Amino acid sequence: MNGSEAVSLVNVSFRYLDESEMAGQEREPPETGSRICGVSLDVAYGSCMVICGRSGDGKSTVLRLIDGLAGTFFPGERKGAVLVGGTEVLDLSPRQRTEGMGVVMQDPRSQFFMGTVADEIAFSLENLGTEPGATVARVREAAVLCGVKELLSEKLTELSSGQKQRVALAAAIACRPRVLVLDEPTSNLDAAGSEALVGILARLKSEGTAIVVSEHRLHRLLPVADEFVCMRSGRVAARWGADEFARLSLDEAARFGLRHPDMAVARESEARPSLPVWRLEGVTFVYPSTKRGIRKVDAEFPLGSVTVVCGGNGIGKTTLAKVLVGAAREQQGRVTRGGVALSPKKRRRLSYFVMQDADYQLYAGCVADEVVLGRRVDDALKARAWEALAAFDLVDLADRHPASLSGGQKQRVTLAAAYCSDAELVVLDEPTSGLDGRGMQEVAQWCRKLAASGKAVVVITHDDMLARLAGDRVVDLSPELEER
Repeated sequence: MNGSEAVSLVNVSFRYLDESEMAGQEREPPETGSRICGVSLDVAYGSCMVICGRSGDGKSTVLRLIDGLAGTFFPGERKGAVLVGGTEVLDLSPRQRTEGMGVVMQDPRSQFFMGTVADEIAFSLENLGTEPGATVARVREAAVLCGVKELLSEKLTELSSGQKQRVALAAAIACRPRVLVLDEPTSNLDAAGSEALVGILARLKSEGTAIVVSEHRLHRLLPVADEFVCMRSGRVAARWGADEFARLSLDEAARFGLRHPDMAVARESEARPSLPVWRLEGVTFVYPSTKRGIRKVDAEFPLGSVTVVCGGNGIGKTTLAKVLVGAAREQQGRVTRGGVALSPKKRRRLSYFVMQDADYQLYAGCVADEVVLGRRVDDALKARAWEALAAFDLVDLADRHPASLSGGQKQRVTLAAAYCSDAELVVLDEPTSGLDGRGMQEVAQWCRKLAASGKAVVVITHDDMLARLAGDRVVDLSPELEER
């Protein structure tokens, strides 16, 4: 890769093939919602471009064009040229792509091939035939840089989502690529992880790496970004230098569906009538293989309130949620509602868990069926379903297959389904991962509405903006659990 520009898109248009056009192909339906129309971009070596915009407006498609997946793994029709290091990306051999580009996808789980952290980081190096001693050194270097040195012997399946994101980044940079492509890299990271990521990107930039990032949490990247490019309906709608972007007002950012720090104005907690409280009383659940989990946790989750659960990556937030909803049985202590102990079976009947990875809980053939799945559909439920679809901007997608949606759109479908359920306890695990500014505000509003209807809403999040907009109370799991 020897071009003057690291990445160049020259008047590129791309259209995903729909299911009828893909008949007879043995492949999952692609994301058909995003089309790219006449996009031209240049990214120099040693610079960082941030692609932003609303969910479904084409950010991930731009990245797939750069890494060569659009038009190959994701079938579609492409016009224009996509050059990486001066060479058409589709003309690069697999070896050249592996040596020259590092890629971290929106869902890191989808790009893992090996069983342990060390093997995953070493995977590309070994496939390139790197000398064993050099492979060991580079694996350690990448693991230290990304904060996963202590996890090298761990199984990937036993890591938290934030830890998986760090591992994916370590695997991407171990080959020392000249171009790094990142899709929502902060979505699963805690504050310390996000700060560390910016430091890593700054170091890579200084070494001449070209970085292209798709992201919603934009202001975190100001220290490293050179340019922000905003997509709208598959086209470039605006461009800003980092200083210019930092000066955007709340209203200006809102016009493009972008997040802005001024969205998160402190909110007074609302007084609630006396309602039953779900409690964890001295609850312990530790995974035998890793010895990680939660120990002797006491916490309250009142009906009629939004409780935010926070803490660092791998601290036990999702484990707490699994015990609370009955997906895991406590090893010590008990879970009560209004002072009465609840069995895991009873907890499962009373709760709804929106998982961090939306793909795990999308089963129906279309979005409209997904939000009412498993329930007897009557006129009242139909009305509630359409209300939820409208609130989460899903009406136009009602007939679409959930697998064909963008990550942010899938997340909105699971939230609409939670709203339509009869559960009195609703747990949301990182609900704003992959959501734009408008989507984040809608999640906060629906959390408030669910709580106002008498439900106990529990939000596991690293998103400080969501916590301030939606939360009544906080359960902090790091370093020791506190309530406030």
